[in-house]
Amino acid sequence: MSPKNARSGASLAAVALLCCAALSARAGEVTEVRTELTVEQDYDSNIFLTDTNEKGSAITILRPALVFDNTGTLGHAKLYGFLSEHVFWEESALTGTDRGFGGDLARKIFPRTTIFGTGSFQRLAAHAEIRGPDVLTQIPGSGGLPGETLITPGELIEGATPDVNLGQGDFGVRQELTPRLQLQLSGGPFEVDYLKSDTVVTGLRDRSGWYGGPTLSYDLTPLDQVSLDLTFNSTDFSDAFGLQEFFVADPTDPHSVRLNTGKTLSEQQSLTLGWTRQWSEVWTTTIAAGGRRLHTRTTDALRPLTRVAPSSAGVVAFVDYVPESFSDTGPGVVGEVSLTRMLPRGQAALSYSRETRTTSSLFASDVNVDTVALGWIHRLAPRVTFTLRGSFEHYSSVNNNAQFFPASYVSGSFNPITGPEYICPLGSLATTGSGINKTGQCRISQRSSLNSDLYTAVARLDWRLYRRLNTFVVLRYGSRDGDEQLFGPNYNKYVAGVGFTFDYALGF
Repeated sequence: MSPKNARSGASLAAVALLCCAALSARAGEVTEVRTELTVEQDYDSNIFLTDTNEKGSAITILRPALVFDNTGTLGHAKLYGFLSEHVFWEESALTGTDRGFGGDLARKIFPRTTIFGTGSFQRLAAHAEIRGPDVLTQIPGSGGLPGETLITPGELIEGATPDVNLGQGDFGVRQELTPRLQLQLSGGPFEVDYLKSDTVVTGLRDRSGWYGGPTLSYDLTPLDQVSLDLTFNSTDFSDAFGLQEFFVADPTDPHSVRLNTGKTLSEQQSLTLGWTRQWSEVWTTTIAAGGRRLHTRTTDALRPLTRVAPSSAGVVAFVDYVPESFSDTGPGVVGEVSLTRMLPRGQAALSYSRETRTTSSLFASDVNVDTVALGWIHRLAPRVTFTLRGSFEHYSSVNNNAQFFPASYVSGSFNPITGPEYICPLGSLATTGSGINKTGQCRISQRSSLNSDLYTAVARLDWRLYRRLNTFVVLRYGSRDGDEQLFGPNYNKYVAGVGFTFDYALGF
């Protein structure tokens, strides 16, 4: 789906630029080609995202971009390409360059018919920090319900990861069936491709898939709108390249073993009903609720177990790996409540959402994700804007998948009739077979460990000095507290930055 190198990406961008230029010239619409330059100087208090021995570093970001913009009465078209250089002052090995291109299009082709599309391709360098992509597309939701993020920023870069290619798109058509009834069909593909070496061992998994479905909206009154949304989502997860490492009981145990996560196909179907009400000129509420079907199929995963075999020194124990395939289907929920207040100089919004997601892994259960978000925008002056955003995200287990580790052989316990004896430092013992073929596993519950809390906050001040020159000051906070195996290490970090953006129109 995505180009695999910068040359092919640049070629596609050039073709799209020529197509957009031809469309705008034929329609006689306003077209602008401009260059943009963003320079930002940050200080990150915890660049390695550790819970102890934090290391800070100054970071300089240079981001030039080329933008094509076309607007008119029938719609708009935009295409952009960018480079983003991140220079770490204290850790030069983390310095890298992101690059990518993307665009969006919306055009009315008939009086009641509009086509639209948006997409992007990026290659992000391994900066060894959690940092979101420059462009993030979400699956559209229903009735104001925020769509499921296809590529979550926290999943992109965790620790010393390889470079990664990201590609995603959303295309569709919007049809006004009557003045009060509207039907929208949309969908598209997505891909996360880690450019990795076979000698590297991490838990990152390539993924690719598609989503799509119809949305029906109806205006009950001038103040009320209801919507019905049906979404299908399918994702293929590769093996975690290399093998994930899990420990029998203690990370210092020399008998640690490696397990393979297997290949996974995750399918989701969601049905959501939403209601939006504009109570007055300043107050708006949205309520949405629905259900979700989760279906996961995993193949070629490996479960470890302990066996014994005769040798010249007697009976010795060893760890064997048994291929495992399984299929799991379960229900989920989707819902949201939001409140928006228009202010004399800005806007405030508060929302709460709940959804059930599959973790698509042999070693993890599905999770409920609760999110509370708050946003406030205030114009301090005609050219000065203050923005404050914060969110709290909580993961908790839905079901109780078990995790298996090899049991420990009790030295000298082998009996030709009853077989060997095994013990489990953690969990409950499960044995199969008899005699020399008797095997042992330790079953450990996953439910208590699948909890994670993520806090984020951003305060930003933007000041437009001139028509083409904007300056800003930003303060970011992030904190993760939860199961490290699934969500990455626990950490707290602060990032303070200052910068400017300058754009220059080239004309057309």
